[in-house]
Amino acid sequence: MSKAVEARHSVIGFYADVDSLIAALKAARAAHCGEVHTISPVPLPEVDEVLGAKRSPVRRFTLAGGLFGLAVGWGLTIGSAEHYPLIVGGKPLISLTPFAVIAYICTILFGALFTVAGMLINARLPRIQVGRGYDPRLTGNRFGLQVICSQTEIETIKHRLLESGADEVKYVEV
Repeated sequence: MSKAVEARHSVIGFYADVDSLIAALKAARAAHCGEVHTISPVPLPEVDEVLGAKRSPVRRFTLAGGLFGLAVGWGLTIGSAEHYPLIVGGKPLISLTPFAVIAYICTILFGALFTVAGMLINARLPRIQVGRGYDPRLTGNRFGLQVICSQTEIETIKHRLLESGADEVKYVEV
């Protein structure tokens, strides 16, 4: 791999409304412009449909947390009963019904904790630095379409974004 790594560049088009953003996104995807991202102040399910977004992996964290919590709940109750045996009135040492309540509560607790952890990990939070190319307008009343491309494609991408209805186009080196 003696070939030098080419610097990545970013072109961001600013759009006033969702419809023009969706139209530009469809055009960029059809033209295979490069890596395409949208920047929006609100969630847009239409964008997920166009980009073909995958299901969130957070559900796997929830499942892992729930199974871990179930094991912790059963292990805690059975382990403490075996470690400190107290037989009262001939009742069994390990009674499933009350132990199941503790296991159920631990399942919910650890499932919720793992869900929050999975959400933070997949959202890449906390974000200490704001990325290059950040524009405060994109968190207020504007929508952005970011295309990551090579040096040779910058002018073509700028022209295509302007043709698709962008109010303004900004170049940023990533």
